[in-house]
Amino acid sequence: NAVLVNQGTGDLLKGFSGSTGGDLVFRVENNGKTSVRVLQITGGADLSERFDVQQTNTEVRPGMVVCIDPVNPGKLIVSGKPYDRTFAGVISGAGGVQTGMMMGQHDSVADGAQPVALTGRVYVWADASNGPIEPGDMLTTSAVPGQAMKVTDYERSRGATLGKAMSRLAEGRGIL
Repeated sequence: NAVLVNQGTGDLLKGFSGSTGGDLVFRVENNGKTSVRVLQITGGADLSERFDVQQTNTEVRPGMVVCIDPVNPGKLIVSGKPYDRTFAGVISGAGGVQTGMMMGQHDSVADGAQPVALTGRVYVWADASNGPIEPGDMLTTSAVPGQAMKVTDYERSRGATLGKAMSRLAEGRGIL
C-alpha cells in the first residue's frame, strides 16, 4: 500500500517515461484530477452511470432496458412500451460482461443502485415475437417489460434506438 499526502498545492503523483525520463505520461493532481495519455480498461466493456430504477412488478436485473421516469426526475423505470423515446440505457452486468468505467457522484441523484450502460458493449434481454433478430438488426424497446425488440418501423425508431444486435435470437425471449 502507498499513501500519498500533499498538504500543499502541487501534484500528488507524476509518472514519466522516455529515454531521458522527461515525457509526462500520467499525473494525479492534489484535488484528485487524474490525467493520462491512454487509459485502457480491462475489467469491463461499457461506460455506466449509477441510477435508481423504480421497482415495479418486474424484478430489476442486469440486461434490462430502462427509460427516464417522468414522475421522478433523475430516476429510471423499466421499459414497457414499443419505440419508447425516453430510453436511457441497459442495466450493466448481464452475460458476465461487467461495467468497464463507472461514473457517479456520491450523495447526489447521480448515486443510484443500478449501473446503467450509456455506451459500450452490453448484453440485453430481447423478445423476438416482433420477428427474428439477426446480427446487425437495430433494436428498440418492446412491450415486454425491460426487453428490447427488432426495429421494423424505422420512422418510429427515430430517437428510440438502443443499438445493434451482435447475435441472433430466432424466436421467443432471451439475451443478446
